[in-house]
Amino acid sequence: MLKLPSAAALFLLASTAGAAQVAPTWFGAWSAPPIAYEPEIRDALGRPFRDETVRQIVGIASAGSAIRLRLSNELSDTPLRIGAASVARLDARGAAVPGSRRPLAFAGSASTVIPANAPFYTDSLDLPLRAGERLAVSLYYPDEAAPPAHAQMVDIAAGDQTGRDQLAAPARFRAPGLVSAVEVSGSPRRVLVAFGDSITEGAGASPNKQMSYPDQLARLLAARPASRCWSVVNAGISGNRLLHDGRGPNALARFDRDVLAVPGITHVLLLEGINDIGKISDPAKRDQIVSADQIVAAYRQLLARAHARRVKVIMGTLLPYEGAAYADAEGEAKRQTVNRWIRANRSQFDGLVDFDTVMQEPGKAKVMRLDSQIDDHLHPNDQGYARMAQAAAGLVGRISCTGFQVR
Repeated sequence: MLKLPSAAALFLLASTAGAAQVAPTWFGAWSAPPIAYEPEIRDALGRPFRDETVRQIVGIASAGSAIRLRLSNELSDTPLRIGAASVARLDARGAAVPGSRRPLAFAGSASTVIPANAPFYTDSLDLPLRAGERLAVSLYYPDEAAPPAHAQMVDIAAGDQTGRDQLAAPARFRAPGLVSAVEVSGSPRRVLVAFGDSITEGAGASPNKQMSYPDQLARLLAARPASRCWSVVNAGISGNRLLHDGRGPNALARFDRDVLAVPGITHVLLLEGINDIGKISDPAKRDQIVSADQIVAAYRQLLARAHARRVKVIMGTLLPYEGAAYADAEGEAKRQTVNRWIRANRSQFDGLVDFDTVMQEPGKAKVMRLDSQIDDHLHPNDQGYARMAQAAAGLVGRISCTGFQVR
């Protein structure tokens, strides 16, 4: 005779099934894509970490009730041991808020080994956050380690100091920051990934003030009730190129990992190609000279891959760069050809931001606005990035937040 389950058993099964349906939904909130280890870049540490704690600052683009961090060992052929990790809130001065420090875990353990060529998530941590907050993440490297992570300004201190609010005798260096992404769990939202080179990363902006154009765009959108559904993630790498490795893997190689894999992504804003156009003086790299047609072909590849994943593509025109160290007439002709193609084919994209027009010096269309650049004729200053953010917000802010309203 078939024995039917009891009422209590049925209730337990129903409760378990219900619990399985409320798993958290994650959204990208910050990014620093991995690049190869660079011991000789300006102000770099120039050596591996050895029995040291590295404190990295991350910003949060959108509110959430919990976080998890993605650590990247994806460009290394060597496993990487993490001895301990913690996270703390920062106040307006950049100091850890007393009592806010929390240990991070890996499958319940305080330490882990990240396999070669792999990313690794921390366990999720209940931590209510506001958009615009900054966190300090401290990682302890017990062994000699040279992570192939994104070079940035970090604080380094001897021994395991992940349990301290303030590091003892820290030194600030430009060195690898292993956290490659921060994700938050919370209300549904749209996620825009800004993808590009140094102009996207924010080279030339005031340090420690979050003045890149994606940072300023995030604040503009958050200030408007109708556009508060957006989380803006900066996936720029200074020196990056579309078709050849520069700093970091080329754009075609890193697009799936740094853009399409961002949780919750709905849009990508693509602004890249000026480093491909820039004059190549090294005879050994003359084979890396590319044509405007090759740049357009790369855009078509990225467009097809994004649309295959139902990600909408917003294109940005290439900024003026006459007077830059690697500018020449041939490169300018390529830039003009590429921008004409972008404008003529706007129907293929899901939006167009004409950064070129926005950033032109009045009366000198080939020159970046003199009051909006850092005098290298290539990188905007804070004001220039504000102009770019306003131009992007004019388009992005009109995209409906229906179904993505953030409480």
